[in-house]
This record gives sequence, C-alpha cells and structure tokens, in this order.
Amino acid sequence: MTIRKFWLAFFTYFAFFAIMILCAFTFGQASMLDTSGMSEDELFQLDMKTVKATDQAPFFALMNQTEYEDFADLVQNGQPNLVVRVTLEDRKSCRVYDPFGQYTNADLYNIEPGASISAASLYLCTPYEAKIEEVLLGDPEQFKEGDTFTFYAPYGMYGDFAVRYEGCPMFSEGREYFLFFSVLDVNGVGRWFDLTHPSAAAEVMIEDERTFYSMTEAGDRLFDAVGYDCEELVEQVAELYAEAEYPLDIPSLTPISTKAGR
Repeated sequence: MTIRKFWLAFFTYFAFFAIMILCAFTFGQASMLDTSGMSEDELFQLDMKTVKATDQAPFFALMNQTEYEDFADLVQNGQPNLVVRVTLEDRKSCRVYDPFGQYTNADLYNIEPGASISAASLYLCTPYEAKIEEVLLGDPEQFKEGDTFTFYAPYGMYGDFAVRYEGCPMFSEGREYFLFFSVLDVNGVGRWFDLTHPSAAAEVMIEDERTFYSMTEAGDRLFDAVGYDCEELVEQVAELYAEAEYPLDIPSLTPISTKAGR
C-alpha cells in the first residue's frame, strides 16, 4: 500500500466514524424528551408515571371495590350516591390522607417493625379542587352546580416516598371528568369522596366536549355501552336509577382500625 492510499484509507475510516458519532449524538439528543415546554402539572404526571404501580388492593378505599360487568351494573349494583361532571381546577401538594384518621405526613418516616415500607406511604394522595359542572345523580340539598369539594386522587409522591395503584387512572389539572362516587362521612375525619370503582372515571374530550373516553382498560368495559357520548351517559344514569332507585343519603362511618392492626 502506498503512503497516499494509506492516508486516504485513514481519512475515510476517520470520516466514517466521525459521522457515526455525530449521528448518534444528534439522534440521541432528538430522542430525549424535551420537557422545556411542559407545564408543572405535566411534569408531575411524567414523574408519577415513573413510579411502578402496585397491584395490591388500594389501602385507602373504604368501599368494597367490586368488579362491575358493565355500565348498568356499576349504577344499579354499585349504587354511587354522587355522579358528577367536574372540572379539576387546582392540583394541590401531595399528602398523606388516611380516611381512617390514623396516618399523617409525620408518619411517613416511621417504619413499623417487620415492615419493608412505611404504612403511611400507602395513603399518599393528590388533592384536586373539583368544581361541579353538572350533577347527574346526588342529594340536591348537598350537591349543586358550582359547588367545590376536594377529591383525593389515589396516587402521590412526597419526599422519598411515592405510590401509584394498578388500574387507578391519573388526572390532569384543568380537565373535565365524569366521576362516580360512594361518598361517606367519616366521624372525626371528614367527608371522603371514594370512587365507586377505581375505573369509575371518564375524561371529557378537549377536541369535542360532547364525547369522552375511559381512562383504564376496566373503564372500557364500564363505558362502552354508552358509546362514549356525554349526553347518552347522562340519560342512561337517569334511566338506570329510575329503574332501580336507592337512597342517595351520605352514610356515616366510625373508624375502628388502629395503627397496630387493621
């Protein structure tokens, strides 16, 4: 090989590897998620999605989380005492919200003997201020259009702790939802807005407010019968309730559980 051919080969290989490195750097940078234009709420959701979902039954639920076959089963046998169309106007800081009244944020760093995690972390929730846009079903003396209440979504992160449950949807600040609640008054704690089922939530489409979509796979089964049409959902709630009326009062519950045993 002549000197000229040697240097030609050298520069050819050098150029090839230089181009490969440049491409890898360029496309690698492009494939990285650009978060510069994301809102605080979008960044929060992004962080929450990195939390591995647990498939254990939600510890926060007070009601029996029965699996419902379809929409009629959800309304007639789940018997939600509040069905509303709401706007989640404001997301507040995550916190421990234990409807049994046993755990608070202060208990997060107290890991009980024999436990691998802090029991208090299982009650991490994300509070949203919910404004009622429409009451589909509920006590008209207690729930009216324009009223607000705090909905504690069953996921959250606080310091080194985070929890997210399998099958429970995540919500977005400023969006509209249909929510099906089994509301209870917990003596000594307050009013608890417990979803009748973790998937008993549907998000109204921004592109067309006459339609909605289910937020989980189980929700597909629940809402398929109403064709993801908002007006049809409202009508079917009224019809199904008329077929099998049940009390819409808010039951009271006195917690009897303790930290030592539940």
